[in-house]
Amino acid sequence: MPHIIIDYSRGAAQRIAIDELTRAVHRRVRDGGMVKPTVVRTFAREATVSCVGDEHPDNHFVQIIVRMAPGRPPEVKRELLKSVLEAARDVAASALETGRLGLRADLYESDPDFAFQEIAFADPGSAEQGQM
Repeated sequence: MPHIIIDYSRGAAQRIAIDELTRAVHRRVRDGGMVKPTVVRTFAREATVSCVGDEHPDNHFVQIIVRMAPGRPPEVKRELLKSVLEAARDVAASALETGRLGLRADLYESDPDFAFQEIAFADPGSAEQGQM
């Protein structure tokens, strides 16, 4: 963990390079020194149906959810979230300048008592496979 989920309104990819935004957010978290780089997972998904504000067809949103294990101090979580939003903002800058775009990032802590997993990712030669 963290897992990063990027949801975006239908058609937003016509105004924002979602693949670039996804990589930028992933790399910012992975390389930011606040989490183990090997545990970051990021995906983006387009809403099949979406309504934004007054439902004008040019309205779009990008919602970034960072889900991570509990235990980090509030200032670390805030810094991580600010860096996520900054990475996304850098990619979406021209769409933000044009307007009719909402960009948001939220952080949720996962409850380890209600999260089960099987992990088979590790650095080559690492002894940490199956652990987190």
